[in-house]
This record gives sequence, C-alpha cells and structure tokens, in this order.
Amino acid sequence: MAPFPETEIMTIKRLEVALRKMDLKLLKDGAYKLHEKYHGGYKFEYLDLLKEIFMEVSNNASIPNDIKDILAPTIEDILSQQGISTDTSTSPYEALNQNRVSSLTSLSYSPNTFEESQVQEQKINAFDAFSAKSDEKPENQNKISYSQSPFSAKPFEEFSMNTQTTETKTASVEVPQVENETPIAQETLQTEEKTPIQTKNIAIFYGQDNSNEKKKNILNFKKLISNSQNGSIEEILKLLCEINTQTDTNVSELKNLFEQLQKTQHKLSLTTNVSSKYLISLFEDNNFSYSFKNNNQEAQTKLIPIFGLSNLFVCKNCKEKYLNKNSEISSLILECPKCKSPMFPDFYSNQDNGELNLDYYSEALISLANSEVWFIVHPVMEEKAIASLLSNALKLNTKIKDIFILDKDINTRENFRSLFSSINPEVKINIQMSALEDFLNLVR
Repeated sequence: MAPFPETEIMTIKRLEVALRKMDLKLLKDGAYKLHEKYHGGYKFEYLDLLKEIFMEVSNNASIPNDIKDILAPTIEDILSQQGISTDTSTSPYEALNQNRVSSLTSLSYSPNTFEESQVQEQKINAFDAFSAKSDEKPENQNKISYSQSPFSAKPFEEFSMNTQTTETKTASVEVPQVENETPIAQETLQTEEKTPIQTKNIAIFYGQDNSNEKKKNILNFKKLISNSQNGSIEEILKLLCEINTQTDTNVSELKNLFEQLQKTQHKLSLTTNVSSKYLISLFEDNNFSYSFKNNNQEAQTKLIPIFGLSNLFVCKNCKEKYLNKNSEISSLILECPKCKSPMFPDFYSNQDNGELNLDYYSEALISLANSEVWFIVHPVMEEKAIASLLSNALKLNTKIKDIFILDKDINTRENFRSLFSSINPEVKINIQMSALEDFLNLVR
C-alpha cells in the first residue's frame, strides 16, 4: 500500500517536538509544512493543540521573528476560521475548565509549559486499555476482576466525560416552578427527553496483535493434520499446546462494553481476529445474547471470529463441528460424536500463503457492509486480510454514517482514517480521545 500523505497530527507533532527541544531548524521546517497544508485547503481538527502551540510561540521571546512571522499568522488564520479566539492569555484548556488528554502524547496537559507537561505522570486512558497485548492470558476467566475495565467510571475521570457530567447535573438540578407553566408543558418536556434512539445495525471490530511465530505455528499445524502420515501425534499435540498458549488471550475488556450495549435494542456484530476460547465464555458467563454458527435472529450479537477459535473443533473426516464452552479445560483433540474420528481446533492464519474460512469472511463482510455504525478497536494495518476486509466492506456499504476508531497509536488511527476517507469521503470518522464516549453517546 502506498504511503499516505503526511497527516495533520504528524505535522503538529513536529512542531511540539521542535518547541520542546527548541530545535529552531525543525521548528522552521514545521512552520512551512503547516503553512503549506493550510494554504492547500486542509481543514484542521486538532485546534486545541494548535492553540497551545500558538500561545507558546507568541509568548516565547527566544523564537526568532522570521519563524514567528510564518507560524503565528498561519495558526491564527486556522483558528479564526473556526471561530476560536487567539487571545494568548487564555489557554483553550482553561476555557473548557477541565484537563484534557493530548491525542498525541496521552499525557494530561494543563496550561503549563511544554517542559512542565513532559514530567507529568502518564495516566491510564482508553487507548492504553485497548493496547491489545496478545501475550496476556488469564488463569481463570471466571475470576477476573472487571473493576478496572476501560468502560468503568474511574479510568475515565481524566477525560472529564461529558456524559457523566451531564447525568450528574441532570440528577441534581430541579426544574423551577414557573407560575404560567402548565402541567401539559412539563409533560411534553419529559416526553421529548425520553425519545428512544432509532435501532441501528452496529458492527464492532476487535483486534489483537498476532505474532509471526503464532501464524507460522498455525500454518505448520494445518499442514500436519492435512497430511498426518508426515507428522507424529506427539508433534501435533506439542504444536497445539504452543498455539493455545499464544491464542487464549484475555478479552475481559469487552465485558463492560457489551454490558452497555445490551441495554439498547441495536443489532450487533463482533468481528475479531482473536481466536481465544475466552470469547465464548465472555458471552456465556455474562448471559449476553449472542449467536455463533447459526442464524438465530433473536440474538443481539453475532460473533464472527474470522481466524477460528481454539475451542471450536472440526472433524478431519466428516467435517462435523463441536464448540467446547467449558473454558476451564483446554482440550487439544476431541473424538467426533458423529463418526468417531479425531476433531482438531479450527484455526486459520492470515499469512500470504495461509487460508481463510470463506464462511467467516463472507459473514463478516456482509455484517460490516450492512451496518450504519462501525466501532473499531485496534485494527492492524499489517494484517492484510483485516485491512482488505474493512476496506472492501466500506466500498459495499451504502448505509454507513459513523466510524469510531480506538487505538493507543495515533498513526494507526490516522492511517485507517485516511484509508476510509479515500473510499467514502462523506462518512464521519472519529479518532479523537473521546471516540469511546462519543460512540456510547450515539447509540444509547
């Protein structure tokens, strides 16, 4: 894939680094880059970061005038176009009366200098929670504590979430009694506030990093079971143990997301590159309504594990399938209840020379193409099958309105935004720090 043009956030990053290090050559280069981007007609979004840079440049006497004369007027024009004051005495963060988290550095910024900001303690945020560590494996999924879920209230205190603030104020403020106000007017107001949200089809993609070693192991495993006379059963079992260790990762961070979504009437699909057995126990143990391998129209969520599951077994002889829902026991091989032949886990690899389950791929493509809203967590550009699936589904989708992308890496978010925008410039793509909050507000 051809490299994308330099993103807005990379242009801003250059300026922030230059100011922090007082690298005047880099700062001048960044000023010209910003100037060129602005006069090329680009519409900027990270206005709070630009305002901070404008304040720093305007108030820093050590910055030469030739750089100031390029950089300051450019930022001033950008902000003025969006109706933002360029008063250098007031920080945009002070104006919002809250501490915001920089999308660029994930550090909590207050209206201090860049040097002071760099030494502040790094805090937990939604992107850290979705770093998708593939080697994290719970000892017992049923005993996992969800108190530190990314969707609980405490990890989001630093976001000063608008939804929480609004709910608190609504609960504590009484409607004043006005003499001329009639009960009918009050009833009308209450009715308008309780207008239900229209039911939507929502596609969720949840990704974790898959190591190259795991992909090679799966390919080797597929070769061994397809031509078993060339490999001993001991070799197959040993390989399966290693694959299960690499595969059965923790997915508990999804628990509170589905707790929120099950309160709605939306129809959901969960497409994932995760093959962990804990996906099934996530739904089973928490009584979340879901379907897998069937067309249960009553279920709220359709689970689509595009690379298979470690606890879904397929008979080598008759192709019968069996799902082992007991996550406490990791089985390596089962006996087929139909023909008594060996049953092996249903794994697939996304290597170039690997194979995909076309049923899973087609089901995921259809679900994504028929959804009005996408919520994407940790998409992996390096996994060609996933990037291709998402881009092809977007090309087919005529209903899509909103896409939310959540990942701790700003480059991942920007790259997928550029990819999606090139396919459908009309779709609204949210990659802000508030993406999770905005998504939940939209679908509640």
